[in-house]
Amino acid sequence: MQKKYDQGNGFNYTLFPAKTEKPESLIVYLHGANDNAEIPTNYLRALQEKIPGADVIALQAPIKVIKSPRFPNPVGYNWFSFGGSILSQIETWVTHIFKRLTIAEQIEAFTQAQLAKRGLTETNLAYYGYSMGGIVALQTGLSGEKPVAAIVSRGGTFLPFSRVKNNSKVFLQMGENDEKFNTPAPLPQKGFLKQVFAEVVSLRHVSSVRRLQAHKVSVTEKVYPKQGHEQNYSAWKEAVDFMAKALNKPTSLPQPKPPSI
Repeated sequence: MQKKYDQGNGFNYTLFPAKTEKPESLIVYLHGANDNAEIPTNYLRALQEKIPGADVIALQAPIKVIKSPRFPNPVGYNWFSFGGSILSQIETWVTHIFKRLTIAEQIEAFTQAQLAKRGLTETNLAYYGYSMGGIVALQTGLSGEKPVAAIVSRGGTFLPFSRVKNNSKVFLQMGENDEKFNTPAPLPQKGFLKQVFAEVVSLRHVSSVRRLQAHKVSVTEKVYPKQGHEQNYSAWKEAVDFMAKALNKPTSLPQPKPPSI
């Protein structure tokens, strides 16, 4: 049974309790732009069948989407402002370059409180984010002082100038036909400086992978044929498998004692 909470450590969220008596891990689900703190029933069922000991928290982003050319049918929430005036865009980028997205700090504080409440640590924590939620999941999980068990980003990107402080395991999932992060205009073919600059600020999937690899992050990445910028059940199940493996690390068997003489 799901439980909804208002302003828990600054967020509205939906808790899907573990199927076991006591949660052994925590999965934080971050939705995409113009969405909310819900998980499709079949997706949740697949997750809880594979990881029954996980408390799953679906956070709701704080910014209510208003009608605009970018969002003609506003129905949900965003994690951070984008688009809008030039000044607001510059402010977002400057804050990000010299610090990190403010929302990442807020989510980290929320998550730390939730872990402490359950007697868990970062080794019991996984982030899953879709689209804008994938961007935030990567930045939140990788900029913490300690590594988390797993970060899955579906249809998201690792922003330029993001800082990495740990070696959390990352799974990047991208649709082959994703029009936002996999099939934008190619980098300029002429002009060395133009090419370098375009690569530095690029949001394309290949650039995201290169940035993470440059930071020595353990990256698993997969591009799904014929898929676009969308959630996909088969990819979701692979994400669940990745999180399950990371959250259930095998323990080393005790060494047998030498025979007594």
